[in-house]
Amino acid sequence: MIRFRVLGQVRMYDDENRPMEVPGLQRRTVLAVLLLSSGQVVPREQLVEQLWPDGPPRGATNALQAHIARLRRDMDRCFGAGNGACRLSTSDLGYALRLEQGELDLEVFETLRLTARQIAEADPSAATDMLQQAIELWRGPALAEVRQRGERLYAAAVQAEEHYVLALEEFVELNLERGHYDWVIGRLKALTAQYPYRERLFEQLIIALGRTGRRAEAAALFRRTRSEMVNEFGLEPSAELNRAVQFVLDDGADESGRSSERGAR
Repeated sequence: MIRFRVLGQVRMYDDENRPMEVPGLQRRTVLAVLLLSSGQVVPREQLVEQLWPDGPPRGATNALQAHIARLRRDMDRCFGAGNGACRLSTSDLGYALRLEQGELDLEVFETLRLTARQIAEADPSAATDMLQQAIELWRGPALAEVRQRGERLYAAAVQAEEHYVLALEEFVELNLERGHYDWVIGRLKALTAQYPYRERLFEQLIIALGRTGRRAEAAALFRRTRSEMVNEFGLEPSAELNRAVQFVLDDGADESGRSSERGAR
């Protein structure tokens, strides 16, 4: 059971899968840093840096200790008496949070994503299901309310979201290969609006449009995408995107040629 979530707002979940908001932005920041380093000691200096990125105030160490004590009490309320001290330990160097396998949504997401990639060729149906489960774990931007608290948290959030978009692309690709064109087109129209700089999403949409006979729409999409890339970044589309539209147009030309031959007979 997932007990901690960072794919969205930072939350804890009790035995009944009910969310418990951790009070205070600084306390959620401490929890987020500890979750991202699960099982490892996080030095006090690193936690202080995340809590006060503009420089620690006088008494920062005592304030950190107070946040840790309150976080332990939050865990006692969420998981039962004694769990706070059992999970969140103190050492000479700093603090460590102990998690069981499968308790952190980010860990579950990565396991599903990487396993799906490994089995995609041998079992595309199972891989598709795994990717859908992984994508459904997301409840909003990673580390939503604490990601701006320091470079480490921001970098972790950016990396998680890059992996999320990769999972979306791989999920769409598997559905494309299985011929779910109408679903793919609807999903990709939303995704290309949400992620206008991901060429692979446009490549997939162009191919899906072509395979449903909407070649003019595919060509118009390519022209619009190319124009935006050139005007905004001074870059031409990638070789993959060019090949995708050429494949669609060539396939249409082949179909037209075959139709003409049938008519001549």
